[in-house]
Amino acid sequence: MAERIDAATWSIQGETVTLPVTITDARITAAIFTAPAADARRVLSGVPLRPVTVFGRAITLLMFIHYDEWVLKTYDEVGVGLLVRGPRGLPGLHIVDLPVTGAFTREAGQDFWALPKWLMEADLAFGPSTTDVTVRDGGAEVMHASVQTGGVRLPFGTRLKVPSWSYLSHGAQADRLLRGALPMNLSGIRVGRAPFRYAWASTR
Repeated sequence: MAERIDAATWSIQGETVTLPVTITDARITAAIFTAPAADARRVLSGVPLRPVTVFGRAITLLMFIHYDEWVLKTYDEVGVGLLVRGPRGLPGLHIVDLPVTGAFTREAGQDFWALPKWLMEADLAFGPSTTDVTVRDGGAEVMHASVQTGGVRLPFGTRLKVPSWSYLSHGAQADRLLRGALPMNLSGIRVGRAPFRYAWASTR
């Protein structure tokens, strides 16, 4: 487990990390879906959050990310997110599952930000029009997905700040509901409806 040195500094695997940290370069493909609200509430069982719903449907996010070298090393990540409300009705993105290919970021994510990171093996490929990913756990395939990128390329970049909620029942932040924000500078953006395929081979 990571050790907190002071309010903004942690020791992890013999290295010191000072927060906040900055991601210098990453590539992401994300797809937004709706899901039955009842299923979303079941996913949040035991978590002090409730899903945001529109006409009885929850808003979910599936994302595939490759991080080039930064303070938490270089690795791939697959995220399953859910749009939720916390205390006082404040909205935010809650990450439900977040397998990663790096042990350093797995430990940091769990202990710094209460993120549900676990160590996976994965093949992640960003093609010119399609992103493909296969996730394995102990050699057994967990998920395969293929998402075609949107057909409209925006001629400009943008800056976003996504509010977030996180909660874990284990780790250095166990049973603490954390509120944060994810500021991002985006470029090379493609958006639009596009085909996708996915298969869940097992459930963690």
